[in-house]
Amino acid sequence: MSILIVVPDGVGIRNYLFSDIIPLLLKSKNKVIVYHSLDANALNEVKKLHKIDFEDKKNINYKESIKHKFFRETIAFARLNYNAKLVKNTTILKNWNYNRKGVQKIFYKLVQILGKFCSKKYSRILWLENKYENFSLKFSKNEIDFLKKIEPKTIFCTHQRAIKAIPIVKAANLLGIKTVGVIYSWDNIPKARLAVKTDKYLVWSKYMKEEIKLFYPEISKDRVIVTGTPQFDFYKDKSNILPKHVFFEKYNLDVKKKTICFSGDDLLTSPYDPNYLEDICEAIVKNDHEKEYQIIFRRCPVDTSDRYKNILKKYADRIIPIEPAWSNNSKNWTTLYPYYEDIKILTNICAHSDFVINLGSTMAHDFAFFNKPAAYLNYNTVKDFNWDVDTIYKFQHFKSMPTKQSVYWINSKEEIFSVIKEAINQKYSSGTKWLKTINLDSDNISKNIVNNLIN
Repeated sequence: MSILIVVPDGVGIRNYLFSDIIPLLLKSKNKVIVYHSLDANALNEVKKLHKIDFEDKKNINYKESIKHKFFRETIAFARLNYNAKLVKNTTILKNWNYNRKGVQKIFYKLVQILGKFCSKKYSRILWLENKYENFSLKFSKNEIDFLKKIEPKTIFCTHQRAIKAIPIVKAANLLGIKTVGVIYSWDNIPKARLAVKTDKYLVWSKYMKEEIKLFYPEISKDRVIVTGTPQFDFYKDKSNILPKHVFFEKYNLDVKKKTICFSGDDLLTSPYDPNYLEDICEAIVKNDHEKEYQIIFRRCPVDTSDRYKNILKKYADRIIPIEPAWSNNSKNWTTLYPYYEDIKILTNICAHSDFVINLGSTMAHDFAFFNKPAAYLNYNTVKDFNWDVDTIYKFQHFKSMPTKQSVYWINSKEEIFSVIKEAINQKYSSGTKWLKTINLDSDNISKNIVNNLIN
């Protein structure tokens, strides 16, 4: 039996190719073919890690027609407006870019007019999607020929919003081949970007399954399977964790000092991250007279900017940057990919730091896995009419937080040092319940996924 794994972008490598999914499929006597748009080095990294070989094929460069794009974007805008009203949360509309220029401005104005009209009734959205599906079928001839040749039993797509994956999945639909997709991240459902429609969807948690029921009522419950995400499985592998003194020596950290991790966000989510990092450094320098604290700086892997350069130089005696081990030969985040070494780096940062500070990222969950406390930054560093920290924590995915006490909150620059001291003295995470809410607590999530692919 053949399983075709569709990997339309580099981020899918970490959770779905570095995990045990391919080895478990091969162990179950299944043939694996990876259909991708990746650099050859990325797949070699996977083969070297697992000490296995598998077939792979570059996907056909899919060029979306204007008509196709118009319907896809109209559906997204209609759903965002519908979703915002459905849950009375206007921050959902922040997932739309209103700042278009030139010819794009005219195109997206038409998109918004039709999308707004269709958002008034859910039946209109479904009508749009039906039109879009019919258009999609016309672009799948090459993929149909490819699938007839390899005859896979199941197609597994690792990202639900990647338009590159649409033709191969549509071809599978025409041929009656079973298709399974995953919802890649914990915040994806309300964002109206379920572009790749599959027979079944594998989700992180019961909470996410309920989100699909709410935002996509046409998808029946039996098509949504709770498996968990392999994202946290890597932390269970003890071989990924170095002794603390070995890890600290490798990166010139002082094993006697209390260690704070500052985890950066992408540029769009948190444009003022360097300001926050500087505030943290200033607070520590001002109050830490015995020099007990050191900061690990972990940038967002897809942030290739140099925006932290001045801060890292100014506080070189306090900040130890540990760079993510990702390919750096592209400015397009969809073609960036991690090396397995990055999983080991992140695992050890979480295991050996005392505390993490960031602006609303999943690193709170990564630290909760190791029962380490986390704090969210919750104040503005500048006045910006286009960005406000208050908006961030109103995003729909933060509704999953059982209580506000799941993390510490740094509500002003003046609170930074007192929160650091309190959290590090506490020595445990208050966010473990939140982690269990957003992800299935299972011994082997990769096995859960494989069972659903082969059965």
